[in-house]
Amino acid sequence: MKIIVVCGGDSNEREVSVKTGEAVFNALKVNYKDVECLICKNKKHCIESILDKRPDIVFLALHGSWGENGEIQAALDMFDIKYTGSSFEASCLAMNKYATKSILKNMNIPAAEAVLLKDKKDLELIDFYPICIKPNKEGSSVGVEFADNNNEAILIFDKLEKYGELVAEKKINGRELTVTVLNSEAYPIIEIKPKQGFYDYKNKYTKGATEYITPAELPKNIEKKCMDAALSAYKAIGCSGCARVDIMLENDTPYVLEVNTIPGMTETSLVPKAARVNGVEFSELVKLIVEG
Repeated sequence: MKIIVVCGGDSNEREVSVKTGEAVFNALKVNYKDVECLICKNKKHCIESILDKRPDIVFLALHGSWGENGEIQAALDMFDIKYTGSSFEASCLAMNKYATKSILKNMNIPAAEAVLLKDKKDLELIDFYPICIKPNKEGSSVGVEFADNNNEAILIFDKLEKYGELVAEKKINGRELTVTVLNSEAYPIIEIKPKQGFYDYKNKYTKGATEYITPAELPKNIEKKCMDAALSAYKAIGCSGCARVDIMLENDTPYVLEVNTIPGMTETSLVPKAARVNGVEFSELVKLIVEG
């Protein structure tokens, strides 16, 4: 089997993607002989390189923009090239935070109240504060800000409008959890506890900045509620393969924040941490993803 790990790209998450790709590449070499790591410059370079190499399967380790929003998946579908993770449709939905929340609420899966901000005047539609404002189609907590009132929201909108559409959602206060789902099986829950502030880009990728409790210490009934919510979200979006569902637990209600269809996969990332609780080491995890 010829496998190409595709990472890099030109999104705000390029650096993290390269780290994921290199870690996956090294882990795959444990079980497969014909493995290559392709660090893409941009979308055109990525697609042309894959077509030139004609692999049996592409392990997608791209984060953000066209690598995660369904575009690369659609291109690979056109050329009948297999790839890991979710389909074009599910990837496109999951990358759109507001669309994801709309589907979750329609399926009676708890999610924070939200408003899509296409223009500054849309801030007038918000009748709930405090709020979290973030880009509608970015990952890794890029551009996440909090506002306690309309005046603060206006300042944040001006700061973030360079990202395009924004989404404002009611701030949920509680325990931050994440659930890995692999091939429709929920893995042990991880609790995320930043030592300062919230789980932003810096706290995600700075060693020692965040404490991870694996598995999370939860009563069995609450643990089940969180796993059920994660599985329901995974299925509602139409995910396949590996995904990570981020949850905020407030008053024993698991509010789904978002669904990540290409979660970080370095050896210290959240998905491998959850897998290890089930006795699945990193090389076995990436093999399960390839063959799942």
